Amino acid sequence: MNPMSAANTADNPTTFTSYRLLRMTIVRSLVLLCAGIAVVAYLQYPQQPEPRVTFQSDLVRIQNAMAQLKPTEPKYAYLQVQQAQLTGNFEDFYRANQLLAAFPDDRELVFLRAKVGLSMHDVAQGKNLYDKLSAYPNDTRTEDLAIDIALQQGQYQPAVEMLTARLQRDAQWSDLARYAFLLHKFGDSKAADQLYAIAQERLSAKQIKDYAWLELQRGIIDLENGKHADALAHFELANRSYPGHWLIEEHLAETYALLNQPSKAIPLYQQVIQQSDNPMYFFALGNLLKTTQPAQANELFSTAEEKFQQRYSRYPLAASGHMMDIWIKEQERIPTDDRRARLLQLSEMNLLYRPNADSIIQRIKVLIQEGDMLTAQQLTLALLATPWRTADVTELANKFELDLPALLPMQLPVDVLTNQPL
Repeated sequence: MNPMSAANTADNPTTFTSYRLLRMTIVRSLVLLCAGIAVVAYLQYPQQPEPRVTFQSDLVRIQNAMAQLKPTEPKYAYLQVQQAQLTGNFEDFYRANQLLAAFPDDRELVFLRAKVGLSMHDVAQGKNLYDKLSAYPNDTRTEDLAIDIALQQGQYQPAVEMLTARLQRDAQWSDLARYAFLLHKFGDSKAADQLYAIAQERLSAKQIKDYAWLELQRGIIDLENGKHADALAHFELANRSYPGHWLIEEHLAETYALLNQPSKAIPLYQQVIQQSDNPMYFFALGNLLKTTQPAQANELFSTAEEKFQQRYSRYPLAASGHMMDIWIKEQERIPTDDRRARLLQLSEMNLLYRPNADSIIQRIKVLIQEGDMLTAQQLTLALLATPWRTADVTELANKFELDLPALLPMQLPVDVLTNQPL
């Protein structure tokens, strides 16, 4: 179209309208054609869904990233911490601590080292490192350390006050989860479960591992309250959400065993001991096999002892904490002098360095087996002065015919849905 033709078109409304309609039709056709090509391309080459996040995929991701780095690099130390937190193996935690120690002036890595120490029940190291970080009072991670230290030392009122202040300021899902844990231990399991559910609602769709962890906690509440079928439902959902994690599978195996389903419990425990160095799981599997496969059971019991010694050489307090519960039950069933001596030593050590309610309970049970009822009763009185109200606390109070002091209901200081004070 030459300039004159164009001018004539512009001057003629009918011609101009026809031209505009033709142009719109052409554009619309091109859009539809492109859309059609895109659909055909999608059908011929379908988009791959994002790979499912599992325990194994996370472990591979971390190990691949570490392979690209030198062990002397700060990020390598950071990834080693991630691997330790994922596997739960004491050698991984020990290696992480060694790597982090090489960066005493790196604030981020000092924080991680403190966190590793506290997760391994080394309160002394955790507190020393916390003191280095306390110059940053507005860092919520430093507050996390302070709360953890207080809980491990049995200082429940300060811990609750610090956590309350956090909730009043900004109720994050992790703070709600910690508050829920305390609610359960303080005797309000129903409120604890509701709070875990609210914490789950705070998560994004990508936080699937955190969702599974919260679901695991809800199952633990039911398990500790003897609601095995309800616990199983939570553990199965957690396992579907984040498949392959040894901690979820271990709880599934334990629940199947309690439900008298050894055919399901045994293969799960066999999977777990391939991933974890925790002697508890070797012992649990041995218990399930000791009637039908006594030789294999004895081998598992021996391995459990070896694993305990390995872990004890790295982190004595963390190694002895859970195993003492098993040994206390074994000592009631078949007393031995060696186990008796070990329980006396370890329960005293734990109470000295980590004087929280769990350590007090274990020490009381050991003293009862020893026949030292006077000291056991005195410690029970100290236990009842704490807000801990688990089944063990009630059982010990009844044994010594002591009144269980009533506690004021522990309520959330804020409406977690609005962050407004109640």
